[in-house]
Amino acid sequence: MRELHARVSEYGGLSIQERLLVRFIRSRKIVGKNWRSVLAEKDPFFNTKLGQDYLTSVAQAVSDSSRGNVDRIERVTIALEKAAGLSSVPIV
Repeated sequence: MRELHARVSEYGGLSIQERLLVRFIRSRKIVGKNWRSVLAEKDPFFNTKLGQDYLTSVAQAVSDSSRGNVDRIERVTIALEKAAGLSSVPIV
């Protein structure tokens, strides 16, 4: 997370991927440690092998944003925001 804030001053703003990761982290904190199970219960997609792969890659992207696919991050983030009771904000 600190790396993301450092990039703001260096480049003048966050990329879409970085903004999604900030939203993901916020939602994950609200849902709690069992966020993967919560998503699997609320969205059948995340109860599949592919869905679990999405969750893993997004969790890894938090540590290393170069590893994440923006489409996967978006899919997981929006689902997690819904689970957290947050309304999704369109990505600008």
